[in-house]
Amino acid sequence: MLRQPNKRWTPSHWASWKPFGIGEQYPNNYWEVLRAVWVNRDQFPYAWDILNHGVCDGCALGTTGMQDWTVEGIHVCNVRLRLLRMNTMPAFDAQVLADVSQLNQKRSAELREMGRLPYPMIRQRGEKGFRRISWDQALGVISDRLRTTTPDKLGVYLTSRGTVNETYYAAQKAVRAMGTNNIDNAARICHSPSTAGLKAALGVAATTCSYQDWIGTDLLVFIGSNVANNQPVTVKYLH
Repeated sequence: MLRQPNKRWTPSHWASWKPFGIGEQYPNNYWEVLRAVWVNRDQFPYAWDILNHGVCDGCALGTTGMQDWTVEGIHVCNVRLRLLRMNTMPAFDAQVLADVSQLNQKRSAELREMGRLPYPMIRQRGEKGFRRISWDQALGVISDRLRTTTPDKLGVYLTSRGTVNETYYAAQKAVRAMGTNNIDNAARICHSPSTAGLKAALGVAATTCSYQDWIGTDLLVFIGSNVANNQPVTVKYLH
C-alpha cells in the first residue's frame, strides 16, 4: 500500500526561508515577468500580442501563443521573456554608427540595448563608420558578391537568439539552392565545449544513448536537472 505524501510544512526540507526563491537568479519567473513588463512598457500592447499569438524565440517547441502541446499550462520561459525586447525595441539613431570607434567602450549589453538597425547600412574599406543605403543597393551588393564566388568559398552563419526554427529551415534551403552545404548556427557551436569535455572524460563526444532508448521504458531518472525548465526539447520526447 502506497503511503500518502506528507502535506505538512517540513522546514528541514526547505532550501531557504525566502519565499519563491526571491533574490536568487530565477525566483520562479516572477522577477523575469516584472522585468519584461518594465522594459517593454513603451510597447506593451504589441508585446502582449507577441506573447499571445507568436512563437517562442527561445526553444524549438513551436508554441502557439502561451500554450504548447508538450507541457500543460502557460509556456512563458525566462529565455522568451528576455528575448521579447528584441521584438519591441525602437530603432536607434543611425548617426551613432558614423564613427564606430566610439562603440569600443560599450559592453555587449549596452550595444544590444541601443535598439534595432533601422535600414540597410554599409561600411567600405577605409571609412570610419557606416552610411545608409537603399534596399536595392544592399541586395545588389549581396547578389554581386554571391555571383563572383563559388560554393566552396561560400558560408552562412546564423545566430541562435531570437530566431525561430522556421527561419533556420528557410535559410538552409536557400543556401543549399546556391550549391553549398556550408551553413551553421550558434545553437550547435555553443555545445562544442560540452562535446569536447565528454570526449575527454568518456571517450565519446555525445551521450551514449538515444532518445529511441527511452521509448517503452518504465522509469527514467534525472539527477541534478530540471528537465521541464532546462531541456524543453527533451520534455517533448518524454511526452
